[in-house]
Amino acid sequence: MSVIHQPRKPDLDARALLFPGVLFVLLSVLFLRLWYFQVVKSVELAEQATFVNATSTPELAPRGLIYDRSGVLLAGVRPEWVVTAIPKVMDENPDVLPKLAALLGADPKKLKSKLEAGRWKPWLPTPIHIGAKTQVASNLADRADEFPGVDVRSQAMRFYPDPKSFSHVMGYVWVPSQDDVDRIKSQGQEPADYVGKNGIEMTFEKDLMGKPGEVRMELDAKRRPTKVIGRDAPVPGEQLILSIDKRLQQEAIKALGNWRGAVVALDPTNGEVLCMASTPSFDLGLFKNGISQSDFDSLKDDPGQPFLNRPIQVKYAPGSTFKLVTTIAAMEQGYFDPNRPEYCSGGIQLGKKFIKCLGNHGSITFHRALAKSCNAYFMNLALKSKREGMLKAAQDVGIYQRTGVDLPSERRGDLATERYMEKYYPKYRWPLGDTANLGIGQGILAVTPVQMANLMALVANDGTSFRPHLVRSVRDPLQPKKIENIAAEQLHHVDAPISFWQTVKSAMVDVIEAGTAGSARIPGVRWGGKTGSAEEKKGSKTHSWFIGFAPYENPKIAICVFVEKGGHGGTVAAPIARRVVELYLDSLKEAKAPLNSSASD
Repeated sequence: MSVIHQPRKPDLDARALLFPGVLFVLLSVLFLRLWYFQVVKSVELAEQATFVNATSTPELAPRGLIYDRSGVLLAGVRPEWVVTAIPKVMDENPDVLPKLAALLGADPKKLKSKLEAGRWKPWLPTPIHIGAKTQVASNLADRADEFPGVDVRSQAMRFYPDPKSFSHVMGYVWVPSQDDVDRIKSQGQEPADYVGKNGIEMTFEKDLMGKPGEVRMELDAKRRPTKVIGRDAPVPGEQLILSIDKRLQQEAIKALGNWRGAVVALDPTNGEVLCMASTPSFDLGLFKNGISQSDFDSLKDDPGQPFLNRPIQVKYAPGSTFKLVTTIAAMEQGYFDPNRPEYCSGGIQLGKKFIKCLGNHGSITFHRALAKSCNAYFMNLALKSKREGMLKAAQDVGIYQRTGVDLPSERRGDLATERYMEKYYPKYRWPLGDTANLGIGQGILAVTPVQMANLMALVANDGTSFRPHLVRSVRDPLQPKKIENIAAEQLHHVDAPISFWQTVKSAMVDVIEAGTAGSARIPGVRWGGKTGSAEEKKGSKTHSWFIGFAPYENPKIAICVFVEKGGHGGTVAAPIARRVVELYLDSLKEAKAPLNSSASD
């Protein structure tokens, strides 16, 4: 009989239990994560969701204000309607720009050139028109669908109350180029929508730009803004108080008139620039909307070179004004004696060459030689000091060195040092005649007006000059009492007895009272000066120079006037200096008058 066995139950497979176990763990983790996000992190995630559906736009910081030494506004800000466009969107909609130009009444080519200036940030708005009328701005906002990539907003923009007198000093403000971006980023900053171009605006970009703000907007499903959800207010740029006197600057521009020239006036006690005028000038208003190509070409091709900042960028032989350096060289080399005569027979003979003087002065000592500008006297001093002594004195007072004035693009000048000659005249052999010529400010020698103003400041200040600077102090716009004053920085010093400087200065007084600068006389004021006439090339009219200081007893101003092809320094440059110096001394009297009257009360 067969035995029928009941089948055994199979052993439970461990793998069959593994799957539901893993599934349970995964579901548990999912549940916990859902609970964590929906309960624990709900508020935070809601805020993040809002942020995802939001956008932010930068808000331009008002640029820092700039004042003259008396608190008169030189550069301000005011609200303007600014039209912007996104370069890439404009590329995709080529019909928009001509239509926009018609609405604004603007030149399409001009708008196009400004759009190209912002090409370095292709997906961000770039300003293409400033100063749209309110009605036009409103119309543009209402018809936004017709102008994709275009926006209009009110922004605080730079303006200049006097856009001509200060054009070279101020520079201007416009959209940054790629070079500007690279320059500003190399200084550890992010460029603003508008940056300084040249002048004070460029040098003090870090102080003036401020900190941009931000407006955050909530967007709907179609990415359209619905409401403002947050705002960080912009911080205005710091305010600059310049050492320049507005009235003095304007008077210098008027006095120069139609001449091509420069006026630089300094406070000899600290290097503050009282005026720095350059003519011809140009109108900063042309740059408000980005200068048109035709206007730019007109200024660039103008034979008067209005873009040239003559106080720091032209360099010419200084003529007889350099005789002060020759005097310092003779003092340093131990040859100067104001009472020792030299003989002038109408010039000096050097080998076969006869170098002429302005007259036939006979036996002549220092005071009369400076007053009459005797070439023979100073050529003899130069020959005794030798070339090395002349070069040393020139460098001691700052010739062939940039002054470091707080403006861009200052030029150095020329001086026949060994290094200079090796570079530019490697085969040149220096004859005695060149040393004699150097003594009267001719030959291989070129200076800038700011260098000569600084030389005059050094003489007026008994051998010490300071670095010229236009910014007197920096003020916090949010805390007006928080002011950082710019300290005077010594630039050069020539060690000489006080008696030497008194002798030089008293001889300069003779130049005005009884010499070549009679046209510089100011009634009731005793002051010193020196004229110069420098020949650029044979047969052409000489350049006109005058340097001076006032008053004699306690110098408050040192001045240099340079006029291209103006002729004799006493005829053209000296009267210009007289006008500027007289106005400044009168202004000092006016400033003291209220103090005196209150004291007497």
